[in-house]
Amino acid sequence: MAENAPSYTYRKVNKQASTLKLVKSRPAARTYKKARWSLGDFVFVFVVAACVSAVMFASILLSNTTARVDDQLQAANGRIQAMRSENDKSKEEINKATSVIALQHFAKQNGMTLNSANVQNINK
Repeated sequence: MAENAPSYTYRKVNKQASTLKLVKSRPAARTYKKARWSLGDFVFVFVVAACVSAVMFASILLSNTTARVDDQLQAANGRIQAMRSENDKSKEEINKATSVIALQHFAKQNGMTLNSANVQNINK
C-alpha cells in the first residue's frame, strides 16, 4: 500500500540565500539589412523567367497549331464524306443501268435481238 502513496521530497532551505532571484533582461530584437542580390542571383532569375516564358510561348503556339490542324482535318473529313456519297450515287446508277431490265429495254429501243448461242456466263 505504501507504493500507492504520494511521494514527497524534502529539501533543506538555505536561510542565507535571498528568496528573490535576479532575472536577466531579454536582448532587443535584431534588425536585419536587406540582402543584396549578386550577379548570380540576377542571372538565375533571368534564366528561370526566360524558361517559363519559352514554355508559355511554346504552349500557345502548339495550341494554335493543333486548332489549325483540327480544322483542316474536319474539312478533309467533309470532303471524304461528300466523295463517298457521290460514289454511292454513281454505284447505284451503274447498278440500275446494268440491270437485266435496263439492258433489255436498251436493246429493244435499238432494234437488237437476243441470240442465246452468243451468250456466255462469266459470273461462274
